Amino acid sequence: MQKASSNQLASPSPDKLQGFIASLPGMACQIELQEDGHFTFPYVSEGCLPLLGITASDLQADASRFLELIHAEDIQPLLESMKTSAQTRCFWNWEGRITLPDGETKWISLGATPQDTQGGAPRWEGILLNTTQSKLGELEVKRVQHQLLELSSHIQDAKEQERLRIAREVHDEIGSLLTAMRMDLLWLIQRLPKDSPMLTEKAKTIEELVNRAITSASHLAHRLRPGFLDCFGIIAAIEIEAQEFSKRSGIPCTIIKSQESIDLPETYAITLFRVCQETLNNILKHAQASHVQIEIVKGADHLELIVSDDGVGFSEAARDKPHSFGLRGIHERVAHLGGTVKIASTLGLGTQIAVFVPLPEETPQQALFGGASI
Repeated sequence: MQKASSNQLASPSPDKLQGFIASLPGMACQIELQEDGHFTFPYVSEGCLPLLGITASDLQADASRFLELIHAEDIQPLLESMKTSAQTRCFWNWEGRITLPDGETKWISLGATPQDTQGGAPRWEGILLNTTQSKLGELEVKRVQHQLLELSSHIQDAKEQERLRIAREVHDEIGSLLTAMRMDLLWLIQRLPKDSPMLTEKAKTIEELVNRAITSASHLAHRLRPGFLDCFGIIAAIEIEAQEFSKRSGIPCTIIKSQESIDLPETYAITLFRVCQETLNNILKHAQASHVQIEIVKGADHLELIVSDDGVGFSEAARDKPHSFGLRGIHERVAHLGGTVKIASTLGLGTQIAVFVPLPEETPQQALFGGASI
């Protein structure tokens, strides 16, 4: 008697196959598409009742009961995915919600492989799984992530408002007091006795300190909230920031702009300015660059800000290190506006940070007046 080849696998017995199907955490089934566009269930396993709340025989007798269970928002995606699989004979994959007869809502996932029947109509063999727990966990994670993003955005907005308040106080109150002190000191110097050079020298030393304090207060107010951003807009603010960067670092900075002036909502303008400011600070601290280029381009419905340098670059591991708050802050700021950030860096070849932000639609008044505030 000839032995079976060792690489031939014996077909499972019907009892074993039924046992395997019964142990599945869901419902095994066959779904067949009819010529009139309806579908039937030629085969349904006993897992139908615990999964769908109806018996296998009831579902086979009336396939429309399956559609009746599906959430209204998920019916169309189900039918479209089935149509795509039928046309291309690709794997059918769908996930959606069902409402059981007792009112319970479940998430289910369908995975099925298409085959052709003798008549040429597609028939799928697959399984329906209860994915409620994993889906609810996924939705909860997304909900928490959304809440964290909203909290981060709220904190950023609160920080900007506090910076604006402090900047105004520094400029209006402290700056005014220092200026008044300087004027009084000049008045005093002019009236000091000519035969008291020590007093005159001391007064001039105090005047120099007051001048330095005025300069420091001005720089502090600028760092907190650059006034020219509110007065002259994002293009002028970035140009002045680039000039200050070059003055501090000695690194030349080229600016490429699509237009001389871009009108943006305050939130967009301050976000893009802070991204540019943070990027230039990172270049100054880490890049060892010899040249920087800033591109700011406004399209019909979006704005792009691209900052490139020819410095030392950094690795993926350096980007993801735990205390890399600067890059993380850029991502969070841009995400608040529904935008994206792409970072490309190669060791020894520099870094490019590209920000893409969709712009809000203009109102009819803004379109009429060229985006100007009225």
